[in-house]
Amino acid sequence: MKRRSGQGGTQPLGSVPPAAGSRSQSGDRSATNQAPRSGHILARSPRPISPRASYSAQPPLNLRNVLDHSERSPAAGNGRQSSERSNPPSLALIQPQPRSLSPNGNRPDAARRPERPVALAPRPMGRSRSTPRRGRAHPPASASPLLYATRLIILGVGIGAIVGTSLSVWNPTIRAQDTTAASLAASPTHAPSPTPTPGFRGDLVPANPSSAIMKLRLGQPIAPLTTTLQSLVAQAGLSAGVFVVDLDTGDYVDLNGSTVYPAASTIKTPILVAFLQDVDRQRVRLDEALTLQTIDITDGSGEIQFMEVGSQLSALDTATKMITISDNTATNMVIHKLGGLTALNSRFRDWGMSHTVLNNLLADLQGTNTTSARDLSLLLTAVIQGDLLSLRSRDRLLDIMRSTVNNSLLAATLGPDAKIAHKTGNIDSLSGDSGIVDMPNGKRYVITALVQRSGDAGSAAQLIQQISQATYQYFAQPPAVAIPPNVPDSTANPDTAPSSQDPSASDPAQQPTL
Repeated sequence: MKRRSGQGGTQPLGSVPPAAGSRSQSGDRSATNQAPRSGHILARSPRPISPRASYSAQPPLNLRNVLDHSERSPAAGNGRQSSERSNPPSLALIQPQPRSLSPNGNRPDAARRPERPVALAPRPMGRSRSTPRRGRAHPPASASPLLYATRLIILGVGIGAIVGTSLSVWNPTIRAQDTTAASLAASPTHAPSPTPTPGFRGDLVPANPSSAIMKLRLGQPIAPLTTTLQSLVAQAGLSAGVFVVDLDTGDYVDLNGSTVYPAASTIKTPILVAFLQDVDRQRVRLDEALTLQTIDITDGSGEIQFMEVGSQLSALDTATKMITISDNTATNMVIHKLGGLTALNSRFRDWGMSHTVLNNLLADLQGTNTTSARDLSLLLTAVIQGDLLSLRSRDRLLDIMRSTVNNSLLAATLGPDAKIAHKTGNIDSLSGDSGIVDMPNGKRYVITALVQRSGDAGSAAQLIQQISQATYQYFAQPPAVAIPPNVPDSTANPDTAPSSQDPSASDPAQQPTL
């Protein structure tokens, strides 16, 4: 691109002839010295730059440049203008040309012509730092694909976090789980207990929860006690079933133990074991309420039968009344809680109680429910040995059965310091009692006596008392220590001890002389 000079000639922008270059330098100094007089401020002349840079490095259009250009007069500037035209084009001497402005203040030329790289002009020396300068729009630097990918990842993570939080708050599955957890908290089932340390047996876990009686191993029959009890039963002239177990040795007395008799209220003992077993399995809570229903109410012993229908008692209180005061209505409430007669009979069979059957609810005055002395004694033996029930439930069973009110049968003839946990049963056809006896000398045994009668309750009760007294006296005797004859002293030297078979050992004349 070329620029027209003041004399009518043309020359390239930025090209300086040698002669003109010297004049230009002197002209620059004169122009600089005259700057205060003419009102124009000239900057130092920079190094020559390319024509393209000279063309594009014009100062930005602003009000100050327009006013400065309008104040120039022809008279005062003829010589200077000619000098400027003759001088080589300098970046500092090029003044902005007035441009037409659109009504809205925009520059139409800039809108039509694409922007080109612009070289910044040197800052005029006389220009104030506080003068506002209009910013020039620069094209944004191109962003790398890696930067866009990083921004997209950050944006995706943020959106994902927001969406995940919203779903976790409004997810219906989690709300259903919360509802289920709330219902489980309100249900009578407790959460499982923490797992104990390996090798440690917790008192909530039975050693053998099922088939304990079938695997029970007994010792030898106790012959002296068996003979005594047979004599007592023969003298009474009654049918009786007796089964005694020595809990220290396993030795036993079996006198018609497998004979089936009416169970009466003695069948409440296996019902109590089944109740506590369900407590161990967390199927029943001791503090849950049992509601009295019309089907549960019956006559016979007990006080719950006089309560209004719909009354509620805790499960533990109901089971306790079933044993301590032999409440028949409480027994029926527990039977229904445990699943009914069929469920209990199945459980009795699993325990090995082949003679124990619940055919009717209580009170069973006709004696349709059956049991045997062996079934009841082996059941209590299994419980004491830690089977069927946990240690905690076993202790609770002993505590309940030790509070039995009726002590007119087995407990009547025990020693003053003996303790018994037992359950009695009396109907027109049978009197019976089954329990665990703790003696002052530390002995413990299980005894069951079932006596069938035809109406004379006194004779049956008296026979049971005699059986209990004879058994207690037998276990109260100190154990006999039998010393076999001719037992050599274990501390003597076998080489120096005299031999009974050597005749010289007893005859001093036969001893060798030294």
